Amino acid sequence: MVRAVVTIICLFLVIAGIWGQEKFPEMIQLEYSINKSNEGVNVYQTRIGGSKVFATGNFRIGVVADAYKFDMDYTYTSAAVEDMHFTEVYTLRPEVFVSYLLDDAWSFTAYVQPEIASDFHGNWTGEGFNMGYGGYFTRLWKQPGEAVSSLVIGGEYSTAFGKLRFVPVLNYKRKINTHWEYALGYPYTYLSWNINPKHTIRPVLDLDAFYAGVNAVTGYFADAESLLYKLSYLNFNGRINYEYFFNRGWNLLAGLGYSIHNELDLYRDDTKVHTYDMASSLYISLGIKYKF
Repeated sequence: MVRAVVTIICLFLVIAGIWGQEKFPEMIQLEYSINKSNEGVNVYQTRIGGSKVFATGNFRIGVVADAYKFDMDYTYTSAAVEDMHFTEVYTLRPEVFVSYLLDDAWSFTAYVQPEIASDFHGNWTGEGFNMGYGGYFTRLWKQPGEAVSSLVIGGEYSTAFGKLRFVPVLNYKRKINTHWEYALGYPYTYLSWNINPKHTIRPVLDLDAFYAGVNAVTGYFADAESLLYKLSYLNFNGRINYEYFFNRGWNLLAGLGYSIHNELDLYRDDTKVHTYDMASSLYISLGIKYKF
């Protein structure tokens, strides 16, 4: 039921996007990824989202939704985690961005990201809500020909690395010409090669994370007790993405790479009580995107 509600909400809400003075393409996207390990935990993720640029170019609202499915071994390493087996987590994150043009080269953007993140079992409301926020300055250089560069400097308080924390934002992006583009830093690091109008290859370094409230039952029968925990997940992966533009507005996406670093930690009252085994592993992603 929860998955159906999240999916319906995402289909009717779209994201309006700005990055300083640069505009993202209008699109809607569905993606499925597998973080496959030979030991510990396998993670299967489904994401739906989109973007729409408003004519004013300085206001963004939207939503991103993820469904995570866990395939993990039972763990009996301590009383705090005995008999707990989490199988799924859902996240729903609306976003509100406001950007202000300082002059021809500089702009400032501030945003808030309230987030629902939970397995939606039991009384999830107490631990299933996070509030993220941040701001950054953008410097834009328009150079002769097709070259465009931008530098982003700022910070955010977010779940970008799992547990809520402050994260510095520093990113340099350069479009060299119609074929080549690259970005370095956080939140984007990639190299894009547009071979021709139909084919694009893009090596990417990427982060995926959440900080979710989960409900667990310990003990048996009359001694059973339901407890609320926070589950912190972080995946850092490197992969090569391929995009095929097969029809007007439509393109397929496929990515193959390696999950370089994984973390899955359980917290109780802001104290870490258990770390699950997460080995480096193969990372696969598939998706479809439509640009309006």
